[in-house]
Amino acid sequence: MFKLTKNQQYGIIILLVVVLFTTGYFIFEKNKNNDSNIDISLKSTDSVLNADNTNEMVSNEKPKEIKVYVTGLVKSPGVYTMKDGDRVDDAIKLAGGALEGADLSNINLAEKVKDEQMIKVPKIGENNNSTGGIGDVEKADGKININKATKEELDTLPGIGEVTAQRIIDFREQHGNFQKIEDIMNVSRIGPKLFEQIKDKITVD
Repeated sequence: MFKLTKNQQYGIIILLVVVLFTTGYFIFEKNKNNDSNIDISLKSTDSVLNADNTNEMVSNEKPKEIKVYVTGLVKSPGVYTMKDGDRVDDAIKLAGGALEGADLSNINLAEKVKDEQMIKVPKIGENNNSTGGIGDVEKADGKININKATKEELDTLPGIGEVTAQRIIDFREQHGNFQKIEDIMNVSRIGPKLFEQIKDKITVD
């Protein structure tokens, strides 16, 4: 039987150790590369999911809400909440639609509504020179004539409720028309602070 010397036995053991070490090293490197590829793949997937979520959030963003006042010859005059991009025609329909005898010929029904806009539907023969259905109480620049406005129209001004609106009407009936917008501060409960809120929205012309 063939016998190995001790040196040969030591040599074979060392060779086996080297082979095992080398094999283990290559296996470790291979697994490391696989883990890196999996990590990159997961990051790419997360990026795609995050992008999808961002797009979904943008698409689910609600349109801006605005307030418009519809008055005149409509079934249910009042302040209505609408979405940015809605039309004057939509506002009139929200108010129950125009009544018999209403004149829609000078109203741009296709116009987009604006926040704080007043839309007045006049009766046939009533003067209505402003665009977007705005009557002679509210001028084209969006200001309300405090010498002609109704209680409901005055109520649309910031800080002016039904009670204060009635005080304005009572004051002008007792003392005559306001000569300048500052005269409205002579009305009870309307001081400099409230006047600052409404001065750019009113007129006496």
